Amino acid sequence: MLRLQMLPAGHGDCLWLEYGDPGNPRRVLIDGGTKGTYKRALLPKLQALPEEQRRFELFVVTHIDADHIGGSVELLADPRAGFRPREIWFNGFRHLPAEPTDTLGPVQGELLTDLILRSKASWNGAFSKRAVVVPPSGSLPRIELEGGLVLTLLSPTPERLASLKPQWEAEVRKAGLDPRQTRPEESEMREGLRLLGGEGPPDVDALVRAPFAEDGAAPNGSSIAMLAEFEGRRLLLSADAHPSVLKAGLDRLGTEGKTGKTALDACKLSHHGSKANTSPALLRSFDCTVYLFSTNGAYFKHPDREAVARVIKLGGAGPALKFNYRTDYNAPWDSRTLREKYDYSATFPPAGEEGLTIEWE
Repeated sequence: MLRLQMLPAGHGDCLWLEYGDPGNPRRVLIDGGTKGTYKRALLPKLQALPEEQRRFELFVVTHIDADHIGGSVELLADPRAGFRPREIWFNGFRHLPAEPTDTLGPVQGELLTDLILRSKASWNGAFSKRAVVVPPSGSLPRIELEGGLVLTLLSPTPERLASLKPQWEAEVRKAGLDPRQTRPEESEMREGLRLLGGEGPPDVDALVRAPFAEDGAAPNGSSIAMLAEFEGRRLLLSADAHPSVLKAGLDRLGTEGKTGKTALDACKLSHHGSKANTSPALLRSFDCTVYLFSTNGAYFKHPDREAVARVIKLGGAGPALKFNYRTDYNAPWDSRTLREKYDYSATFPPAGEEGLTIEWE
């Protein structure tokens, strides 16, 4: 059994992955979503588990954006959760490439690093406590967890990780990780929900023709992205990674296996379906028909129409779009006219609910 739940994490990611025995599965948590995600969704889910089942094989904090790390800080700071990860993957300041001329030091008291150091979890242990990074040559890092889940690292590259260093202090403060600064409240992140204009139905063909420009944000480029495999199933967990890096990793993986395109059972869209992180080249580099969108559309109005249109036109035969919220931004894709014309399906949470679970036997 392999089960992925996209918790209702606001405009962020909080992915709860279970595998193995359905009655007593092993678990991996990827990101904690926004600060508000923790009390609203993550803590109740943890507290619903018996204490002995709150041991997770791995906790991955993919990068330092607030919509991924905010809930992660709340989780590790709260003893009520009883959360006990065997290992944590997170690239802190100490993991950024060092230069002889470095003068910048880590922000004093950077919260997540402090919390990891206080925990009993192994920090980047699978990488000899060094950076979680894809080497420029040789095989891609491949880690097998207890119970048989295999994770193949696709991002970040050393170059993408290094590009974060000059911006580290500013980005840490922006993410609310400096205790000297009040962290942004979720109410500040909801403006996007009030800004929706009277857009008409999506013009899929015109949207696909729009030129592609890749995301250049250093925090997104530093994302830990990976391929998760269990009993023949493959999930692409993209975080907010840059599409050229994901494609290069998948191409490299295909070359190693001499299989050409990588076959996927599902792809979690990078950066919540941003048009700058879903490139035509990336979509053409793998075989997949299930696409997962994790966002409520707040703040950035994701998913972008261009990204969804690219998935519909380039994402394989009869692609299935799966959203963990129904919002003003994704509801137009539930149009029967569009679904029949372009041969795709769209799945949303039941009325009045948030979050979505996908399971493979």
